[in-house]
Amino acid sequence: MPSLDTVKEKIDHATSNKYAINASKSTIREINMGVKLIDTNSSTGSSTTVNSSSFNNTPTTVYQLPSKYVNQQNYTGQVFEKTGDTCEISVPAMAQAVNGQTELTHIIQLGQCSPNVGDPVQVTTLTAKPDAPTVNPSSGLRISPYSKGSSSSLPSSTSLPTLPNYYNVIQLTAVNQGNNVMLNFDDSSGQTRSVTVTMRNSDKVLFTGTFYSSKFATEVKDVPNTPHIIEMTIDNALYGTLHASAYAPSNMQNSTITGILSN
Repeated sequence: MPSLDTVKEKIDHATSNKYAINASKSTIREINMGVKLIDTNSSTGSSTTVNSSSFNNTPTTVYQLPSKYVNQQNYTGQVFEKTGDTCEISVPAMAQAVNGQTELTHIIQLGQCSPNVGDPVQVTTLTAKPDAPTVNPSSGLRISPYSKGSSSSLPSSTSLPTLPNYYNVIQLTAVNQGNNVMLNFDDSSGQTRSVTVTMRNSDKVLFTGTFYSSKFATEVKDVPNTPHIIEMTIDNALYGTLHASAYAPSNMQNSTITGILSN
Protein backbone atom coordinates (compact mmCIF):
# COMPACT_ATOMS: atom_id res chain seq x y z
CA MET A 1 0.00 0.00 0.00
CA PRO A 2 1.29 3.51 -0.76
CA SER A 3 2.83 5.71 1.92
CA LEU A 4 1.84 9.35 2.52
CA ASP A 5 4.81 10.40 0.38
CA THR A 6 3.44 8.25 -2.43
CA VAL A 7 0.04 9.90 -2.04
CA LYS A 8 1.63 13.33 -2.35
CA GLU A 9 3.67 12.19 -5.35
CA LYS A 10 0.47 11.10 -7.09
CA ILE A 11 -1.20 14.39 -6.21
CA ASP A 12 1.65 16.39 -7.71
CA HIS A 13 1.45 14.48 -10.98
CA ALA A 14 -1.19 16.99 -12.13
CA THR A 15 0.26 20.43 -12.84
CA SER A 16 -0.97 23.72 -14.24
CA ASN A 17 0.86 26.47 -16.13
CA LYS A 18 -1.34 29.06 -14.44
CA TYR A 19 0.50 28.39 -11.20
CA ALA A 20 3.81 27.25 -12.70
CA ILE A 21 5.74 29.50 -10.35
CA ASN A 22 4.15 27.59 -7.49
CA ALA A 23 5.31 24.29 -9.00
CA SER A 24 2.12 22.23 -8.93
CA LYS A 25 -1.38 21.63 -7.74
CA SER A 26 -3.71 18.71 -7.24
CA THR A 27 -6.42 18.59 -9.86
CA ILE A 28 -8.88 16.31 -8.16
CA ARG A 29 -11.01 15.61 -11.20
CA GLU A 30 -7.99 14.56 -13.26
CA ILE A 31 -6.19 12.14 -10.96
CA ASN A 32 -7.07 8.59 -10.08
CA MET A 33 -7.09 9.05 -6.34
CA GLY A 34 -10.64 10.00 -5.46
CA VAL A 35 -11.92 12.72 -3.18
CA LYS A 36 -14.90 13.05 -0.92
CA LEU A 37 -16.28 16.52 -0.26
CA ILE A 38 -18.62 16.92 2.69
CA ASP A 39 -21.37 19.21 1.40
CA THR A 40 -23.11 21.49 3.92
CA ASN A 41 -25.70 22.66 1.40
CA SER A 42 -27.77 19.59 2.22
CA SER A 43 -29.71 19.54 5.48
CA THR A 44 -29.30 15.78 5.60
CA GLY A 45 -25.54 16.03 5.69
CA SER A 46 -25.07 14.16 2.43
CA SER A 47 -21.71 14.10 0.68
CA THR A 48 -20.58 14.34 -2.90
CA THR A 49 -17.99 11.85 -4.13
CA VAL A 50 -15.77 12.45 -7.17
CA ASN A 51 -13.70 9.68 -8.79
CA SER A 52 -14.96 7.12 -6.26
CA SER A 53 -16.84 3.87 -6.74
CA SER A 54 -20.39 3.40 -5.52
CA PHE A 55 -20.88 2.17 -1.99
CA ASN A 56 -21.81 -1.44 -1.31
CA ASN A 57 -21.37 -3.95 1.48
CA THR A 58 -17.80 -4.81 0.49
CA PRO A 59 -15.28 -1.93 0.70
CA THR A 60 -14.03 -0.98 -2.76
CA THR A 61 -12.40 2.41 -2.03
CA VAL A 62 -10.35 3.85 0.81
CA TYR A 63 -13.41 5.89 1.85
CA GLN A 64 -15.38 2.75 2.62
CA LEU A 65 -12.74 1.12 4.82
CA PRO A 66 -13.25 1.03 8.60
CA SER A 67 -11.08 3.67 10.28
CA LYS A 68 -8.81 1.01 11.81
CA TYR A 69 -7.53 0.27 8.30
CA VAL A 70 -6.83 3.89 7.30
CA ASN A 71 -4.00 6.30 8.11
CA GLN A 72 -5.33 9.86 8.26
CA GLN A 73 -3.50 13.19 8.40
CA ASN A 74 -5.36 16.49 8.80
CA TYR A 75 -4.26 19.83 7.33
CA THR A 76 -5.83 23.28 7.32
CA GLY A 77 -6.41 24.79 3.90
CA GLN A 78 -8.17 27.86 2.53
CA VAL A 79 -10.18 28.63 -0.59
CA PHE A 80 -8.40 31.52 -2.34
CA GLU A 81 -10.14 31.49 -5.71
CA LYS A 82 -13.47 30.23 -7.03
CA THR A 83 -14.93 30.13 -10.53
CA GLY A 84 -18.42 28.71 -10.78
CA ASP A 85 -18.43 25.64 -8.53
CA THR A 86 -14.68 25.00 -8.93
CA CYS A 87 -12.36 26.36 -6.26
CA GLU A 88 -8.62 26.55 -5.65
CA ILE A 89 -7.49 25.58 -2.15
CA SER A 90 -4.16 26.53 -0.59
CA VAL A 91 -2.70 24.01 1.89
CA PRO A 92 0.67 25.40 3.10
CA ALA A 93 1.54 22.43 5.32
CA MET A 94 1.39 20.08 2.32
CA ALA A 95 3.99 22.06 0.36
CA GLN A 96 6.88 19.93 -0.88
CA ALA A 97 9.82 19.96 -3.25
CA VAL A 98 8.92 19.50 -6.92
CA ASN A 99 11.68 19.37 -9.52
CA GLY A 100 14.15 20.66 -6.93
CA GLN A 101 12.02 23.68 -5.96
CA THR A 102 9.87 23.92 -2.84
CA GLU A 103 6.28 25.00 -3.41
CA LEU A 104 5.06 28.22 -1.86
CA THR A 105 1.96 26.26 -0.89
CA HIS A 106 0.25 23.15 -2.13
CA ILE A 107 -2.79 23.91 -4.30
CA ILE A 108 -5.79 21.64 -4.73
CA GLN A 109 -8.34 22.28 -7.45
CA LEU A 110 -11.77 20.98 -6.46
CA GLY A 111 -15.01 20.78 -8.43
CA GLN A 112 -18.47 20.83 -6.83
CA CYS A 113 -17.04 23.12 -4.16
CA SER A 114 -19.47 24.66 -1.65
CA PRO A 115 -17.10 26.83 0.48
CA ASN A 116 -16.53 30.45 -0.53
CA VAL A 117 -13.33 32.43 -1.13
CA GLY A 118 -11.55 33.00 2.18
CA ASP A 119 -13.18 30.05 3.95
CA PRO A 120 -10.87 27.66 5.79
CA VAL A 121 -11.32 23.94 5.09
CA GLN A 122 -9.94 20.76 6.59
CA VAL A 123 -7.98 18.61 4.13
CA THR A 124 -7.47 15.01 5.20
CA THR A 125 -5.17 12.58 3.40
CA LEU A 126 -6.34 8.98 3.56
CA THR A 127 -4.07 5.99 2.96
CA ALA A 128 -5.02 2.35 3.37
CA LYS A 129 -2.82 0.52 5.88
CA PRO A 130 -0.78 -2.54 4.79
CA ASP A 131 -3.21 -4.93 6.52
CA ALA A 132 -6.31 -3.35 4.93
CA PRO A 133 -8.48 -5.21 2.41
CA THR A 134 -7.53 -4.46 -1.19
CA VAL A 135 -9.31 -1.33 -2.43
CA ASN A 136 -8.96 0.99 -5.43
CA PRO A 137 -8.16 3.78 -4.99
CA SER A 138 -6.16 2.95 -1.86
CA SER A 139 -5.46 6.61 -1.12
CA GLY A 140 -7.37 9.85 -1.43
CA LEU A 141 -8.40 13.16 0.07
CA ARG A 142 -11.37 14.29 2.12
CA ILE A 143 -12.10 18.02 2.11
CA SER A 144 -14.49 19.34 4.74
CA PRO A 145 -15.70 22.89 5.43
CA TYR A 146 -15.52 23.85 9.07
CA SER A 147 -18.72 24.02 11.06
CA LYS A 148 -20.26 27.50 11.38
CA GLY A 149 -22.46 26.32 14.22
CA SER A 150 -23.70 23.12 15.79
CA SER A 151 -23.34 20.06 13.59
CA SER A 152 -25.16 17.78 16.04
CA SER A 153 -28.02 17.39 13.53
CA LEU A 154 -25.69 15.74 11.02
CA PRO A 155 -24.99 11.99 11.00
CA SER A 156 -21.84 11.14 12.97
CA SER A 157 -20.13 10.00 9.77
CA THR A 158 -20.46 13.49 8.29
CA SER A 159 -20.03 15.70 11.38
CA LEU A 160 -18.02 18.75 10.43
CA PRO A 161 -14.75 19.75 12.12
CA THR A 162 -14.78 22.86 14.29
CA LEU A 163 -12.25 25.69 14.23
CA PRO A 164 -10.03 26.20 17.29
CA ASN A 165 -11.00 29.03 19.65
CA TYR A 166 -8.07 31.20 18.56
CA TYR A 167 -9.82 31.75 15.21
CA ASN A 168 -12.25 34.02 17.07
CA VAL A 169 -9.39 35.93 18.70
CA ILE A 170 -6.55 36.34 16.19
CA GLN A 171 -6.94 37.80 12.72
CA LEU A 172 -4.48 38.29 9.87
CA THR A 173 -5.41 40.26 6.74
CA ALA A 174 -3.41 41.50 3.79
CA VAL A 175 -4.79 44.44 1.82
CA ASN A 176 -3.31 44.57 -1.67
CA GLN A 177 -3.14 48.11 -3.05
CA GLY A 178 -1.44 48.17 -6.44
CA ASN A 179 2.18 47.10 -5.84
CA ASN A 180 1.95 47.64 -2.07
CA VAL A 181 0.56 45.30 0.58
CA MET A 182 -0.69 46.40 3.99
CA LEU A 183 -0.34 43.62 6.59
CA ASN A 184 -2.69 43.77 9.57
CA PHE A 185 -2.46 41.62 12.70
CA ASP A 186 -4.98 41.80 15.54
CA ASP A 187 -5.08 39.65 18.68
CA SER A 188 -8.10 40.77 20.68
CA SER A 189 -6.90 38.84 23.75
CA GLY A 190 -3.84 41.08 24.01
CA GLN A 191 -1.73 38.01 24.85
CA THR A 192 0.64 37.97 21.87
CA ARG A 193 4.26 38.38 22.91
CA SER A 194 5.85 38.42 19.45
CA VAL A 195 5.07 37.85 15.78
CA THR A 196 7.73 37.03 13.18
CA VAL A 197 6.52 37.85 9.67
CA THR A 198 7.95 36.66 6.36
CA MET A 199 6.62 37.44 2.89
CA ARG A 200 8.19 35.54 0.00
CA ASN A 201 7.67 34.44 -3.57
CA SER A 202 9.44 31.64 -5.42
CA ASP A 203 12.50 33.82 -6.06
CA LYS A 204 13.24 35.63 -2.82
CA VAL A 205 12.13 36.91 0.57
CA LEU A 206 10.20 40.13 -0.01
CA PHE A 207 9.89 41.17 3.64
CA THR A 208 10.77 39.92 7.09
CA GLY A 209 10.41 41.43 10.53
CA THR A 210 9.48 40.76 14.15
CA PHE A 211 6.80 42.70 16.03
CA TYR A 212 6.28 42.75 19.79
CA SER A 213 2.63 43.71 19.95
CA SER A 214 -0.85 42.17 19.89
CA LYS A 215 -1.93 44.59 17.19
CA PHE A 216 0.07 46.11 14.36
CA ALA A 217 -0.01 47.11 10.70
CA THR A 218 2.92 47.40 8.34
CA GLU A 219 3.19 48.23 4.65
CA VAL A 220 5.36 46.28 2.23
CA LYS A 221 6.15 48.26 -0.91
CA ASP A 222 7.00 47.18 -4.46
CA VAL A 223 5.58 43.66 -4.22
CA PRO A 224 5.96 41.89 -7.61
CA ASN A 225 2.81 40.71 -9.36
CA THR A 226 3.69 37.07 -8.75
CA PRO A 227 2.25 34.45 -6.40
CA HIS A 228 3.52 34.99 -2.87
CA ILE A 229 2.82 33.79 0.64
CA ILE A 230 2.77 35.62 3.96
CA GLU A 231 3.79 33.51 6.95
CA MET A 232 3.68 34.41 10.63
CA THR A 233 5.01 32.62 13.71
CA ILE A 234 3.05 33.84 16.71
CA ASP A 235 4.19 33.50 20.33
CA ASN A 236 1.00 33.75 22.39
CA ALA A 237 0.68 33.43 26.17
CA LEU A 238 -2.69 31.64 25.89
CA TYR A 239 -2.27 29.41 22.84
CA GLY A 240 1.47 28.83 22.67
CA THR A 241 3.14 28.92 19.26
CA LEU A 242 0.75 29.45 16.36
CA HIS A 243 1.44 29.58 12.64
CA ALA A 244 -0.50 31.83 10.29
CA SER A 245 -0.33 32.09 6.52
CA ALA A 246 -2.06 33.88 3.66
CA TYR A 247 -1.48 32.88 0.03
CA ALA A 248 -1.93 35.38 -2.81
CA PRO A 249 -1.86 34.30 -6.46
CA SER A 250 -0.89 36.77 -9.18
CA ASN A 251 -3.21 39.61 -10.21
CA MET A 252 -4.31 40.36 -6.65
CA GLN A 253 -3.33 44.04 -6.69
CA ASN A 254 -6.66 45.34 -5.40
CA SER A 255 -8.03 42.82 -2.95
CA THR A 256 -8.08 41.75 0.68
CA ILE A 257 -7.10 38.26 1.77
CA THR A 258 -7.41 36.66 5.18
CA GLY A 259 -5.01 34.25 6.83
CA ILE A 260 -5.43 30.76 8.24
CA LEU A 261 -4.06 29.61 11.60
CA SER A 262 -2.68 26.35 12.97
CA ASN A 263 -0.68 25.23 15.99
